Amino acid sequence: MLSTRFIAVGLLGVGVFTAGCAAPLDTDPVETADTDPVETAELPIRRTAVPIGCNGLLPSDFWAPANRTAFQTLGRAALAGANKVVAPTALLGTSGGKSVLDYTVRCALSSEQVVYGPDGREFHGAFGFAPEWATRALTTSEQRWVSACIFQHLNGTGEHVDILLQGSHPALDGPLDEAPYSEFVVHDATMYGNAFLSGPIAGYACIDPDLSGELSALSLSCPLDLSLLSLERLCGHVPTCGIAFLGLCDLTCVKNAAGDQTCYPLPLLGAVLGPLLGPSVQSYSETIRSEVRDSDLLPLYNGCGLL
Repeated sequence: MLSTRFIAVGLLGVGVFTAGCAAPLDTDPVETADTDPVETAELPIRRTAVPIGCNGLLPSDFWAPANRTAFQTLGRAALAGANKVVAPTALLGTSGGKSVLDYTVRCALSSEQVVYGPDGREFHGAFGFAPEWATRALTTSEQRWVSACIFQHLNGTGEHVDILLQGSHPALDGPLDEAPYSEFVVHDATMYGNAFLSGPIAGYACIDPDLSGELSALSLSCPLDLSLLSLERLCGHVPTCGIAFLGLCDLTCVKNAAGDQTCYPLPLLGAVLGPLLGPSVQSYSETIRSEVRDSDLLPLYNGCGLL
């Protein structure tokens, strides 16, 4: 409910951010024969140069109770069986479920891997946060990495743009000072959690402290309180969204020398006391932060207008 979606927003005066998936999308093998109505799921995933993500998973698909249950069940065993056929799952029964599976496989498996639906439909890997999932159940750390990747790809705004993903996982290594990676100059959001576990909160999100300044420099009509903007990226209009917004990342995460973050499920106390209390405080080193092109900021934060 709303109480789980706005942790510390009133205290911090922030709690909204958006990103998306590039549009128009190129034709991709993951979706060529499905005739379900397109409004129930996003268009086919366009291939990008990892660690650039193509953001467009509908929150209404991912947070649907039936899809959440099927998603959690899928993580308890190997993703595929004989002949690389996906394990039986209710996600294959609907267009929205297939969309969730598309993005899950894309986050988990590497670009050299592909698994198949019972009808021969192909699900292609990309990032490789959990390539061993093809033959065994996920570890807790793998669950967290795949979850953070999926959270970053959620988009309920309808403004689909590319996002550059960064973090300590080898899947996110790349020549970031070269094109096209160097085009991503605006620090956006960090996400973490474990969507494979049951419970009302599946994950956490915080925004970069520089985001407000970037928006204000582009638009005089941007609200000072970012929480006044729509929260459509991760939740859309789904009231049971499982993301807790924690405000500024500087208040809930600790950075190492490389800029990689260990984050906590509570603001202020986590960042301040977490390093002192050690293992007794829950923390997540499997965090993924996003960056976007400056030209994509206003389309994502359309509440700022064009002034």
